[in-house]
Amino acid sequence: MNFSETSLLRVLRRSLAGLTALALVLPAAASPKESEAVLTKKDAQKQEVRHSMIGFRDTLLFYTFAKQKAVLRLQVQNKDATFPVSGSVFLFAPDTAEEGLKKWVNNQHSDARFIDAAKPAEEIKLPAGICAVIEKKLIDGAKKDRQGNPFHDYQIKLSVKDHEAKGKFRIKAFQDDAKVYLKVTNS
Repeated sequence: MNFSETSLLRVLRRSLAGLTALALVLPAAASPKESEAVLTKKDAQKQEVRHSMIGFRDTLLFYTFAKQKAVLRLQVQNKDATFPVSGSVFLFAPDTAEEGLKKWVNNQHSDARFIDAAKPAEEIKLPAGICAVIEKKLIDGAKKDRQGNPFHDYQIKLSVKDHEAKGKFRIKAFQDDAKVYLKVTNS
């Protein structure tokens, strides 16, 4: 069977048209490096919260990555001197404004007054052992809350290890300082 040049051109055009249509329908596959947010301390705006409207509380550390549309929240518990630390990364939609992130952070530790705050698309809890207190120093042992309960004021240094959630984010290891009010118990 012999094909003329015209017949071959028709077959090629149809094949190319089909491939073009297929390329338009199939989503572009992004490499993991392109789709994940790289979270480094130097790119973050930090906010430390250790008071609530009713007094001293666990220390909350918020690291807002406006460009990456992510917030790392660390919680340092104040019930005992081991100061357990837990963390979560909150990922937001790509079109989230920086102001929306700020309002969301505010709502996490205050009276949630911003109804127009951004809403996270996803929360990813960090595994145990990623965050830890590596140093602590008593600053003041004579603090009392509004109800007269005794607290000790500590300066801590915490460490966050490298961690990756494939295709979502990568945290680069860092250390940071914070303060924690330790609730003193009579036991």
